[in-house]
Amino acid sequence: MSVPSVGVVVVAYRSADHLRACLEAISSACRVHPVSLVVVDNNSPDDTRAAIAGERGVTLVEMGRNAGFAAACNAGVAATASDYVCFVNPDARASEGSIDALVHAAERRPHHALYSGKVLTPEGAVDPGCVSALPSLWEYFCFATGLSTAFRRSRWFDPAALGAWDRGDERPVPAVSGAFLLARRRDFDHLGGFDERFFMYSEDIDLSTRATAAGRGPLFVPSAVAVHEGGASSTGGTKTQMVLRGKVTYLDLHWRPTRRGVALGLLMVGTALRSAGALLTGRGSKWREAWRARHEWAGGW
Repeated sequence: MSVPSVGVVVVAYRSADHLRACLEAISSACRVHPVSLVVVDNNSPDDTRAAIAGERGVTLVEMGRNAGFAAACNAGVAATASDYVCFVNPDARASEGSIDALVHAAERRPHHALYSGKVLTPEGAVDPGCVSALPSLWEYFCFATGLSTAFRRSRWFDPAALGAWDRGDERPVPAVSGAFLLARRRDFDHLGGFDERFFMYSEDIDLSTRATAAGRGPLFVPSAVAVHEGGASSTGGTKTQMVLRGKVTYLDLHWRPTRRGVALGLLMVGTALRSAGALLTGRGSKWREAWRARHEWAGGW
């Protein structure tokens, strides 16, 4: 029986400083399975070509414009012919054997369509956002009232975080992050790939939702570890507004108008609450910026 191959797709935008370390880590993360590397340049203003110079076996796909994360990932997949595709953020470093571990899990448990690992911060803490619940009205209510901030990781008041679970055991989960994500190529194609109506953020939640609807929801694999710096291509208020745009786009695509309207109102209330808090404390300017830009992000992407 042949060993399945893996095509690793890395989307680059303002990430030249991280790209070489990301690519070097992949060689030790995938030793058992034949691996090919695809870097997709989203018309980054820094020099992606220079960042990958000397890296052997890397295919460069140049988008010619900033087409967004979802579209760039799909373009990267189109440039591969591997059995599996693995998405790794440019500011993430996959640990030794981690991609092999994802493939082994996929071979053991083939009824899942998506596989993701444990994501750590540079300080070594587990990033709970590597998995999450699917969006719900209760989640947005907790955001609007500040309950999810006051009671972080609470099973009841921070539902997106899936409670105090330490991410230490392998289990099916509702949704996974696209920062470190594996799928069979045929499953990814069957699901339709990432929805390109998402420019950035929530495209992974959308993909997880479609996988779950098909009875092939994600599997979390804690033995596959990646260290993710986060925010290489977007920071502060800009990132917050893009996250909110992604959330609204998800609502547009998956929720009926009345439910979507309630959720959007709760997002607005939560943003206003945090903006007021930032004004009083002098901290959290990103929320003040998000409140000022509410008429922009409320339209989604």
